[in-house]
Amino acid sequence: METPPQPLAEPKDKRILVVDDDENIRGLLELGARQEGFAVATAVDGAEAARKIPEFRPDLIVTDLMMPAQGGYELIRSLQGTDHGAVPVIVITGRKLDDSTKEMFRREGNVIQVLAKPLSLNAFTLALHQILRTQPPQGQRSRGLNERRPGLR
Repeated sequence: METPPQPLAEPKDKRILVVDDDENIRGLLELGARQEGFAVATAVDGAEAARKIPEFRPDLIVTDLMMPAQGGYELIRSLQGTDHGAVPVIVITGRKLDDSTKEMFRREGNVIQVLAKPLSLNAFTLALHQILRTQPPQGQRSRGLNERRPGLR
């Protein structure tokens, strides 16, 4: 006998930590997640993220790979063996990664997805909802940055 599917959670009940040293990327990801209804905190590198994790208690971490001080890979490794080792992680990077490197990240257990920059904001927010099993906001969907409202030029 199959169990019925669990109802989707509300985004407002989920917390996302965005970690990126590029202020523009960090702001864009924060804005996209907030528009979808998620609670969001940000950090400029893995060291700052590690300090924020115990208090913020994210349900998902989105981290750049290459950052000064402590990068994304070091952050992921530092989570292992802690209370936060099972928090799912999306790795984003501007580096071209071959399949074996992507597979290495996926073996970390908590790395759910590896995304390449530049990111599609729509693909990013869709991934957030899929991973966190949340219901996207009803009504008018947020528009991509390049989409125009009808009648505007």
